[in-house]
Amino acid sequence: MHRIWLGFAVIMLSACAGVKIEQPGPGNLSAYQDRVTKLKAISDWSFVGKISLDDGDQGGSGRLQWMVDPDGSELDFHGAMGRGAWNLWIGPEHAVLKLANGEEHTAAGVNALIQQQMGWPVPVDALQWWVRGLAAPGPVDEQRLDQSGLLTHLVQFGWGVDFNRYDQNPQLAMPTRLVAERENYRVKLAISNWRIGYGRDAGN
Repeated sequence: MHRIWLGFAVIMLSACAGVKIEQPGPGNLSAYQDRVTKLKAISDWSFVGKISLDDGDQGGSGRLQWMVDPDGSELDFHGAMGRGAWNLWIGPEHAVLKLANGEEHTAAGVNALIQQQMGWPVPVDALQWWVRGLAAPGPVDEQRLDQSGLLTHLVQFGWGVDFNRYDQNPQLAMPTRLVAERENYRVKLAISNWRIGYGRDAGN
């Protein structure tokens, strides 16, 4: 069960060469809103990255590939030394989790599926927004932007997310390093390669 938690924590929420976010200052809300509009218009994207998790008692790491298109979302995770592998497919009507041992689990929604397998209310629907440097639809407790309109800190659904680094693409910078915390859980995600819609490769 711990491996499943590690795997799904990976979904949540990123080290490669990039640009650190600007020092705190007046946030550029207009630039952020323009970024939201651009990213919401892109229905195809994917990334490859590494995840590490510390729950205050145990920790682990692995590789995550996340692919999204208009038909659904697929996440493929492989733990260190090939352990704890799983594949998660999220469609408009149901979600399917396949484990390395051949077990397969299905539920009407991904949140329900993860609740069944983990016993933890992970807001999976929000994750595809967070990894792109956006707040998810719904209440936001705290949000900080830099002068370029990049999200630097977010508190939402009980999680605190720090966006520590973005890539260098001048048209649409994407997060490459994030840290998310909730209670004793700490998740780090290092994204090494982004592909956005029209084939743009943001990796270095």
